[in-house]
Amino acid sequence: MINLLKKLLASRQTEYLIINSELKILEVSYGLNRFAAPPKLAVLGEDIRHSFPELAGVEEFLEEVINGQRESFEYEGVARSLEKKSPLYINISIIADFNENIREKNLFVFVEDVTEKMVMQQQLVQNSNESNLLLSSLAASEDYINKIITSMADALLVTTSSGVIKTVNRAAEILFDYTKEELVGQNISMVIPKEELLHKARQKYLFLKEQISQDVELICQNKTGDKIIVELSCSVIQTNVEGIHNFVYIGRNITERKKEEEEIRQALEQERDLRELRGRFFSMVTHEFGNPLNTVLLSSQLLRSYESEITEAEKDQYLVYIEESTQEMLELLNDVRFIGKADAGKLKYKPAPVDLIKVCSHITESIKVTASDKHIISLTINKKFKQKSPPKSNKNDAIFFLIDEKLIRHILNNLLSNAIKYSPRGGEVNFQLTLNDRRAIFLIEDKGIGIPVENQKKLFESFYRASNVGKIAGTGLGLAIVKQCVELHSGTIDFATEVGKGTTFRVEIPLQRVS
Repeated sequence: MINLLKKLLASRQTEYLIINSELKILEVSYGLNRFAAPPKLAVLGEDIRHSFPELAGVEEFLEEVINGQRESFEYEGVARSLEKKSPLYINISIIADFNENIREKNLFVFVEDVTEKMVMQQQLVQNSNESNLLLSSLAASEDYINKIITSMADALLVTTSSGVIKTVNRAAEILFDYTKEELVGQNISMVIPKEELLHKARQKYLFLKEQISQDVELICQNKTGDKIIVELSCSVIQTNVEGIHNFVYIGRNITERKKEEEEIRQALEQERDLRELRGRFFSMVTHEFGNPLNTVLLSSQLLRSYESEITEAEKDQYLVYIEESTQEMLELLNDVRFIGKADAGKLKYKPAPVDLIKVCSHITESIKVTASDKHIISLTINKKFKQKSPPKSNKNDAIFFLIDEKLIRHILNNLLSNAIKYSPRGGEVNFQLTLNDRRAIFLIEDKGIGIPVENQKKLFESFYRASNVGKIAGTGLGLAIVKQCVELHSGTIDFATEVGKGTTFRVEIPLQRVS
């Protein structure tokens, strides 16, 4: 049998091996070494995969051949080019040895030298103009390319120079949720709304012969209209017609990657914001607690050290200093506690019938007492109800609304206090309340220092103060408290400001009148 094989194979420039089910070499023909890589491993007892690495990974197919489930296994056109000027190509064919005298089935591995045929085919493809050979070559090339395209994980679209889709691969169908039939013949704008970017790139190449942009991120949409972010690369290929080009787009879905990048960016921003917040908090504690604590310490030391030398009036004054400083620190702690409860979600909205006009009037009068004659504070009330006669209570003509009075007081006290604090001595603070059937609008206007543009974005953050406040005392908590209270009322807050000319805060909250 072996001698017969040698005679049959000699004329075909074919060598052979016999291997067992464990892929160990049992027999090798004399001239096989020149086909092995490396030749020294094509010896008896060695694993065939060491000298023919192409067989690594196809063990399952070889087992099917041994078991008779597959007739044969072939590996064609394997390159064995050790030198650039002397290429070597081989075909590997494997069949089972069905010799009944052998207990264990073996495999015949035939290695055929097809270098001459391969070189000839290459020369024919390059040089021959005969139509049958050209069509055959094109068909083989198209089949090969289609296999590559089909197996690609990235989406591929081929369009004409005007953007009409000629073909797509399976990955593109999955990405855009369209079938190939639905996409072919349509303009690429069907899946890439901003197709004009690609159109400009195509024109740039066609007229200026400049390289088309690579790895462009575009927002595309699938069949259901969902937005997806795709990273696209574009290449130009020459068609069979001279001067006519097709454009190949290869893209991958990076939506999840962009989401992850955005999450990381937000996490980094949050970490940076937390560091800034911590820094502002310690700075506030150092400054705002420092002065009253020093006052308390100094006053208590004076009372203790010079008790017999100071008058009763001086003692009373020192006690007043201690009380005022202590009250100042308590108010600061209350503000910090308020922000902490709000951030922890423990601050609750507790509405009750409230005479809003009376509350605003009372707060204004209290602020006037605090401001003394240093500022001019005015309150204007506008009623714009559609009903001719608003509901009246049993005792007077007061109008009651279902709101949280405690939160409203926080809003107005902080805004009015800030308006006075950042206004020049003798400056005007205008407080306007407008009521209608659906909402209350609070406008608080001052003629103070205003807020720089670069500080406006973070104005409502805790412990944040504008850069132009100078030595004006403050904790940076007032506006953060105001915003929390407004949001608990499902309201909105906005402001208009100009440095050196003043600021106007506008707060709107929805209202529900009660009788």
